[in-house]
Amino acid sequence: MPRSLRYVAFDQLHERYGVMSDAVPGEDVILLVENEAMLSGTNWHPERLFFYRSAARHFARLLEGRGFQVHIHQAKSTTVGLSELKARYPGVPLHATSQNSFRQNERLESIVDVIRANDFFLTPPEVFREWASSQRNIVMEGFYRLQRTRLNVLMEDGKPVGGAWNFDKENRLGPPKNYSWPEPLYFPIDDIDDSVASEMGHTPSGCWSTTREGALAQLERFFSALRQLWALRRCHGSFELVYAPLTFKPVPK
Repeated sequence: MPRSLRYVAFDQLHERYGVMSDAVPGEDVILLVENEAMLSGTNWHPERLFFYRSAARHFARLLEGRGFQVHIHQAKSTTVGLSELKARYPGVPLHATSQNSFRQNERLESIVDVIRANDFFLTPPEVFREWASSQRNIVMEGFYRLQRTRLNVLMEDGKPVGGAWNFDKENRLGPPKNYSWPEPLYFPIDDIDDSVASEMGHTPSGCWSTTREGALAQLERFFSALRQLWALRRCHGSFELVYAPLTFKPVPK
């Protein structure tokens, strides 16, 4: 019998975070559930559904290549699917990462044995709650300043770089006329993409990568195109492009 079951939600597909952080091939079984209710709901764009499902299946293939036993289970709901999978492994604890939805967390509480803290975000919920409880008015600007200070982003000696927290008033002009935007990246449709698209009766655009390699390529292209961040500024009655270099932390591959 396995040591544990690890449920991975479709918005938590990562090998080093959540329940995957200490998962071991041959000891832990990975569970993914394709919620059929999502296909009949009116709030989901088909491209978004395609992206989630195909990305999850690509992730499953990746994990299988790492030696994990992976179940992708179709069910009328996530909780029903997890109950059905859990029944195959009596006595084996089911682990899940705290979900990004309050409603989904409530649904999982009755079936998941171990709910782990969500480490996919820079700010844990308790940090936000502590800050919010000390505020008379909760506004984004205040939270923004907390994050800058707490994470030491663009700060020098406890003060914002440039002497001000933001320069919004100086950056409200639109792009110049006839500005040429970079062309978007497109990704080839592979066998998994094609299978999901066929099941859904959907023609994917190809502009959303469903693999980590593609996502990293998209990220690198964004940084390479905007590494020399250009801001628009009115100067002597005309637009002037001003160079503002940024330094980014590399993303682990």
